[in-house]
Amino acid sequence: MSNYNNVNRVLVGDGLNSGAITALPLIKKGDLIVLNEKGNVVATNADALALPKFEKLKIALGVADGKAILSSPIQGNTVSAYNGVAFRAPAEQVDYVGYNGTANTGISITASTDYRLRIVIEDDVRIHGQRTTLQDYVYVGESGSTASDVVDYIACLYGQKEYGQSFFQDKVIVDRISDGTFAALAADATVTKGSKVVTSTGHGLAVGAYVRIGGATFGFGIYKVAEVVDANTFKLDIGYLGASEVVAAANVGGVTGATEFGFKLTGMAQEALISRNENEPFDQYEWIVFNAYFSEADARTTESAALITKATKVDPGNGFWKQVAQQEEDAKGYLGDTSKTRWYDKRINSSVKNGTEYNTLVITHADVHGGDFQGVYSAPLKTEVYIPVGSDQGLNSANNFVNILNGFFNGALGFPEVVY
Repeated sequence: MSNYNNVNRVLVGDGLNSGAITALPLIKKGDLIVLNEKGNVVATNADALALPKFEKLKIALGVADGKAILSSPIQGNTVSAYNGVAFRAPAEQVDYVGYNGTANTGISITASTDYRLRIVIEDDVRIHGQRTTLQDYVYVGESGSTASDVVDYIACLYGQKEYGQSFFQDKVIVDRISDGTFAALAADATVTKGSKVVTSTGHGLAVGAYVRIGGATFGFGIYKVAEVVDANTFKLDIGYLGASEVVAAANVGGVTGATEFGFKLTGMAQEALISRNENEPFDQYEWIVFNAYFSEADARTTESAALITKATKVDPGNGFWKQVAQQEEDAKGYLGDTSKTRWYDKRINSSVKNGTEYNTLVITHADVHGGDFQGVYSAPLKTEVYIPVGSDQGLNSANNFVNILNGFFNGALGFPEVVY
């Protein structure tokens, strides 16, 4: 993003140029074209290959019929990097506390002992953060307590609301997991997010039985049957944590003989206020990073008494549409805004389309200025271009946009070709 040392220009194409564009006034919204330093369109890979390495190119993005925004001049001999990165889907953090699918990894407890599941959010990843967000869920031990008692109690405690809100379920989801033998139900099951009611014709489950919803393997959460309404309907001990859907019969079933238990913690995608409206409230593309511990409740250490398995590391992705929108906003598009002193700044008109996957192309270069005593200095710049995955603009063939860029940056300057 832009800062005081580096000013980015962000250009977002729509994937398909409107036709043969022989002059800048013919550009249409979403078109990406290359101009030489005289302002003429570089229309082919061969034309780009023939340019001298000192040429100053500009990239134009159409914002309306006959209107365009331009990148900073990209002078060939100042270019230090030319990189293309394919779309990479974002991934939320997943940790297992206790059982992780391997024998003898389940949580171990002592009867009549209090236990605590502690979740710590690393808030400095989120805007206006840099503070500790911590939540404890405590099981008060009883004689004869088992690991299943602990995970059931903590799961129910986690699902409760305070003042009508559940302050952690929009940040981290806590599922119970276990071993045991899975037996699929006879019919598909209908589940609703937050509801305890499950419908499945002829389910055959009894009160107190465990049921796994979403898949046959350990990585999917288990619930306890709290009530059997009739042969086709039963209720869970907590509201369903997943999305509302119809789950195939093969992926929902009773679990018997479970001896090992634990928790699966999954970071939740944050609903940032990036809706693609002009002058919308300022917000950022956010993700959740957390740590979790399971220990005796009176332990004064942050070490966990249960095995912690880091299954999936958080990854903001590359070219995810919210990420692209954030980059575009931080740079004010082509303006290269470096002032972040006004948090609620005026939003720009965005070129990003909701749900679109983008490939990334970044050119690192410099703007050379005359200095004192006939000296010169270079201002570092980056030009970022985002192109919808699989679209013509991103193909290295048929004189498409990337093919033309490759003619100059690969053929004339010697950088590796960008191929997605």
